[in-house]
Amino acid sequence: MPITHSLHELHRLMRTISNAIGSLHDPQELFHTIITQLRLFFAFDSAAIITLDNNQRHCSLFFEMLRFQLPEGFVRYQRPVAGSWIEPHVEAQKVAVIRLRDSLEHFPVDVELRQHLLELGLKQAVLSPLRAGGKVIGFLTFVFQEEQEWLDEECELLATVSTPIAVAVSNALAYEELRKREAQTAMQLAVNNALLTIRERNSMMLAVCEQVQKLLPCTFLGIRVMDKEGNYRLYDNFRLQPDGAFAPVTAALDMENYDSIARASFDLAIIGGYYGGNSFLELCARFPILEHVRQKYGICSFLSLPLWELPASRAGLIISTTMRPFDGHDQATANLIVPQLSLALQNYLAFEEINELRHKLEGERSCLIEEITATHHVGEIIGSSSALTAVLYRLQQVAPTDATVLIQGETGTGKELFARALHNLSARSKRALIKVNCATLPASLIESELFGHEKGSFTGATERRIGKFELAEGGTIFLDEIGELPLELQAKLLRVLQEREFERLGGRHVIRANVRVIAATNRNVEQEVASGRFREDLYFRLNVVPLHVPPLRERRDDIALLANHFANRYAREFSKPNRPIRQNDMQRLLGREWKGNIRELAHMVEQAVILSEGSTLDFATILAPQQTLNAPTNRAISSLRTMRAFEEEMIAMEKQLILDTLEATGGRVSGSGGAAERLAMHPKTLYTRIATLGLSKRYG
Repeated sequence: MPITHSLHELHRLMRTISNAIGSLHDPQELFHTIITQLRLFFAFDSAAIITLDNNQRHCSLFFEMLRFQLPEGFVRYQRPVAGSWIEPHVEAQKVAVIRLRDSLEHFPVDVELRQHLLELGLKQAVLSPLRAGGKVIGFLTFVFQEEQEWLDEECELLATVSTPIAVAVSNALAYEELRKREAQTAMQLAVNNALLTIRERNSMMLAVCEQVQKLLPCTFLGIRVMDKEGNYRLYDNFRLQPDGAFAPVTAALDMENYDSIARASFDLAIIGGYYGGNSFLELCARFPILEHVRQKYGICSFLSLPLWELPASRAGLIISTTMRPFDGHDQATANLIVPQLSLALQNYLAFEEINELRHKLEGERSCLIEEITATHHVGEIIGSSSALTAVLYRLQQVAPTDATVLIQGETGTGKELFARALHNLSARSKRALIKVNCATLPASLIESELFGHEKGSFTGATERRIGKFELAEGGTIFLDEIGELPLELQAKLLRVLQEREFERLGGRHVIRANVRVIAATNRNVEQEVASGRFREDLYFRLNVVPLHVPPLRERRDDIALLANHFANRYAREFSKPNRPIRQNDMQRLLGREWKGNIRELAHMVEQAVILSEGSTLDFATILAPQQTLNAPTNRAISSLRTMRAFEEEMIAMEKQLILDTLEATGGRVSGSGGAAERLAMHPKTLYTRIATLGLSKRYG
């Protein structure tokens, strides 16, 4: 390639390059000016400046002025030198002229690039080493469509021109390194400030995302913390939004078995390293969740940084992007925030654990205060009748075990006293007995009350709540009126009994349940099962050891003991003198039907203690003679029968109404014009009633 330019023009070229280096501070503008001037002398088709890292192990495309597009997905930064077409020239002293068809076929890293260049009709490349500080820092590269013959003087000229260019490249790299360090320092300070000043976890992590994005453009950022049992303590994801801000990703990915797949993918967070190109695709093949995200969101690179590994927990930071493959510099940049982030998260988790313990203690304290101020006071079971003795014998047999117990009995028979006795006689007696009345809570709040909820899990959930099962850890939970529990909650309770684990509402963390369950009901559970209002499998799980508390009418030998016990107790409570019960009144008490059982007796004695003015307790105005067991009224009996018939009629009417509506809608339950809309019911509620009434085989 003979050079036809005069010596004067060559001097002018050198002067132009020197002036550009001295006056232009933007690297891209500077090298665009230089390459444009060089094209007037060397007539190349395209040009690029390739730089090497300090160890000469990786190369990057520092500047390019190309008349063609590089292959899709071509890695411009941190490409390995080993196995590439520039590897033989890293220690070169002279300009190298390369015939593309022959010279690139032996370099596996650049097979795709070589094929692409040949398809474009490019035949020759020239590499001029850029030397600074006694070593090659990069190459000035020309590409030609036709092969040119390069004479020694032409190579020497290119080498001469490359000297000031090498200085400019070295300065630009040094300036870029300085700028990066300043930006990294600024990022560290900003992240540190966010971690110190922001207490709420999502807000803190959003601030971290914002600072990382300034220096390390990314699409996703995630935090993973797993405890020693293999459960996630933190599983937070944040995604870049179209407006340039990050937002928490609250919804689970639309994958089957997402929770188990996410749990199995924890190694992604602690595997360490950066992945792009083939290494990223290989990683996707190993972890289905990563492949799913790649296909759904188009991420092309992944960065993983272990945060800590302790006996109690392990943690990692993951970053992914749709923009470009990550490299070693990106990993080094992200590593700068690892110490502060690790410390902040460990402090946060410790504070969260302390807060949970505080809530548990407050809950236990409330339960203990409730227990101390409860009406029974001492938790004694009064009586010596044969019916009671048989139950107490069974109670003493089962109490030392952890067996689940179902206590059945009429209203007012003292089922809670038996539950407390079971707890007090067990190995769990030093821990709390937590009582939950399933009948007094709205259906929408029972799940939160039992299992707790996470902040933001539903409208009004402004903070995390510890559920009763967590409060009862190591102790006993007493589920009173279990027959009132909705069917959907019965399934979740069954899981606790079977698998001994549960999750807070809106949470991902599986919590182990070291709790003994005692349940009580005044309903006939077998009838409830037959009518579809109670799950049969749950009934069998609860009814491991049944206790049937006898009604007071079957404990007539205990009535006098109980009446005197309540008389003495209320006398102390109301500062009244101890007064006996008259013999005739006691006989009337013994003959009473006692539909309200012990509770009715206690209230009646309490009333007598308050209202009596003589030296004995007066029941004359309290006891109604027609209400004794020996003379039950026909009206009471007919009323009882009428209520049963009324309930059966209501069920039949409901069934017929649903059938008529389903016939009118052609069997369609949900949607516009469906049966649920006509009946002004939620579709899920109607589906439940259809199943309960045995209509599910025809409709739904």
